[in-house]
Amino acid sequence: MSLIQQRLPLRLCASAVSVALASMAASVSYAQESEQVVVVTAQSRSQQIQNVPIAVQTMSGAALKDMGMASLADVDAFVPGLAIDTSQSTRPSVYLRGVGTQDFGIGTDSPVGIYSDGVYTGKNGGSLLNFNDVKRIEVLKGPQGTLFGRNAAAGAISIVTNEPINRVQASGQVRVGSRGTRDVELLYNTPLTDSLSFRISAVSQQDDGWARNAYNGKRMGDEGDRGFRAAVRWQGEAASATLSWEHEVMRASGPPVFSLTGNKINYGGPSTWTDPLKTQLNNDAEPNMQGRTFDGVTLRVEQPLSFATLTSTTAYRHYNAQNWQDNDAGANPAAALSTGIVEANSTWQQEFKLSGETGKLNWITGVSAYRERAASEQSVTATTTSLDTIIKRSAGLAPYSTLTALAQGLGKATGNTALQGVNLLGQSWSEFMHDKGEYRAYAVYGDAIWHVSDKTNLTLGGRYTHDQKSFSWYNPSRTAPGLDATLAALNAGNFFNSLVAAKLLTATQAATLKAVTTSNIQFTNPGSSKAAFNADKSWNNFSPRVVLDHHLSADHMGYLSWSKGYQSGGFDAVGVNGQYDKELVTNLEAGMKGTFKPINLTYGASVFRYKYTNLQSLTLVPASATSGIPSYQIVNSDQDGTGVDLEAQWKLNRIWRFNGSLEYLDQTYANYVAPTGVNLDGQAAGAPYLSASAGVSARWPAWDGNADVGLMVGYQGEKRCNADTRQTGTCLQGGALGIGQARERVDLRLAWSAPSSRWGIGLVVNNLTNKQYVSVSTLGSAVGSPYVYVTKPRVIALELRAQL
Repeated sequence: MSLIQQRLPLRLCASAVSVALASMAASVSYAQESEQVVVVTAQSRSQQIQNVPIAVQTMSGAALKDMGMASLADVDAFVPGLAIDTSQSTRPSVYLRGVGTQDFGIGTDSPVGIYSDGVYTGKNGGSLLNFNDVKRIEVLKGPQGTLFGRNAAAGAISIVTNEPINRVQASGQVRVGSRGTRDVELLYNTPLTDSLSFRISAVSQQDDGWARNAYNGKRMGDEGDRGFRAAVRWQGEAASATLSWEHEVMRASGPPVFSLTGNKINYGGPSTWTDPLKTQLNNDAEPNMQGRTFDGVTLRVEQPLSFATLTSTTAYRHYNAQNWQDNDAGANPAAALSTGIVEANSTWQQEFKLSGETGKLNWITGVSAYRERAASEQSVTATTTSLDTIIKRSAGLAPYSTLTALAQGLGKATGNTALQGVNLLGQSWSEFMHDKGEYRAYAVYGDAIWHVSDKTNLTLGGRYTHDQKSFSWYNPSRTAPGLDATLAALNAGNFFNSLVAAKLLTATQAATLKAVTTSNIQFTNPGSSKAAFNADKSWNNFSPRVVLDHHLSADHMGYLSWSKGYQSGGFDAVGVNGQYDKELVTNLEAGMKGTFKPINLTYGASVFRYKYTNLQSLTLVPASATSGIPSYQIVNSDQDGTGVDLEAQWKLNRIWRFNGSLEYLDQTYANYVAPTGVNLDGQAAGAPYLSASAGVSARWPAWDGNADVGLMVGYQGEKRCNADTRQTGTCLQGGALGIGQARERVDLRLAWSAPSSRWGIGLVVNNLTNKQYVSVSTLGSAVGSPYVYVTKPRVIALELRAQL
């Protein structure tokens, strides 16, 4: 019996019992939509979700707003199979069915594509914008390359916003809550003429943070986001056009990081780590902040033709993002380490699509062009004191302490007061990597649904993509003005030669120490230290899709699909001339969707099997063999995944709605040797076996108005550790530190609206059970101070709403 056969029945039964006991639903959207049919555009067509032969989970904009979900970072807990690590707001990692990447640089993309109104959001820094006038989100699982493109090899997340409508609409919402929470949302829509409508919305989401930094007394873990969206829509007799502009500004402190070693230097490894939640927050990085400024403009035009509808989508996106943070989780000068990244990104996209019905064919064909320009500056900042810690750990030598002692000793011996006052410790030291990238992508695609009979459809689709990318690296000599001034004075006094003459050092030792003080230790490639190093590469791919669906009855459909996905190659933004090759995935899936009308129950179920070839990521190796400091290295692996997706929505009566969903996933490495040298063939890739969500919502008359209640529970099982993650400490099952443990999130809403529905009040609680979880970074292990990121605690807010 296979592992999945052994584990699946028990886990499914446990989940079913949990759902029944909790009486909950994964999405309040079903309750809010009442009798409405859920329509999605997962196949680039407007279709009822029960007729779409894809595993899709949706949430309405009303549900997102009701439950206080500000961005996709709040959604993943309630979408089984979706995991988003937002430890750093401008550098998120997105995984779907266990597939994603840790690469945060500008040289590559995530295999999970995020799209807003059909427009690819691009790199990490601009992907997690806060929700602003969202109509719904659709999470499409499995390869979506045929319709969405090269960066949807693992799946796609589609965000659909509201368009202007031809009537007056105005609403506002204010939430005030714990830790200084201050959220405001405003919306106004009006017709300008019989054919022209205008819509404008604004959001502001602020709080004061949840953690007090002992180093400077300031609060960290805060949110600071303001967004603005405006759109105008022209609707002719047949043709239409919509022009929209979105602007967002995010400013917050750097992510708070908590020491695993009690703010002490400790190279003992995971067995010696202490509980980070019992350690005082003590971050001394300067600057220490995250920020983003984003602007996007989209023009969509639809023009009916005699044989089809032509849709043109033109989009421009630009953002600037920055992230500076502490990387030693303490204020010990001997462990000072911080990093920063500043990024600028501009994209232009153009797509022309034809869609129509011809006999028994419902077809779509199109062409698209994409251009991107990106630039980033990555920095590592330390001090000569912490460099001594790093170099002594790897080479057994503390150069700056040694030179200070030698200078002061020589000064006393010779009566040289200037040398007696020399101190090379405590001087700042920064290194930089400057990256630039220019990328172009062109694609032609087609997708046709052939109605073989009244009950059976055959879908054939494919996309041909050409990618070409240019990239450059430049890592100049380190910046250390205070150190350089002191070294210049020493060199002017013939210091190193004097040490050799006094037989305090050999000539070789003096040359080595002199070189160490002027050489980079992190960005060390000599080929890009004087001028930029350039590289160019291109890739081609054809991604097909075949789907057969059959309606067993008017209310029940089964489907079988086979699809391939493609992730374009790219470049390692840290390692000079480091290159990624293209990634390929093949997915086989079978499913059922349907409705039991007598009991008002809809359901969806699917089983899937995928093979992902050459999945690449940028992995932090705790220590380099040459420098003793953590280094990012490209790693590639082949992975296999087998799993099940289940979901159901039940309308019990006019008051109560229930919904539950879960995903079981068995994901393993088919071929992978970790950078630490551990062979992980056949071992777990890290994704939990089970993730699930459940909840309940209700609406009933109360006090001459209407009362609402919504409760949502999300669950992600414990990470599946392997020999490598146990060794590095990034996954420690059963440990007291809770690294890799199962996670849950509970959100609650209680509200009442007036009889006229013009206004209402509410109580919203996010993370009701006040659970906080940790994720490990070993970057600080260079200075003996690994640390964790910690999720936010409970937030309670009171709400006031009003509308025309």
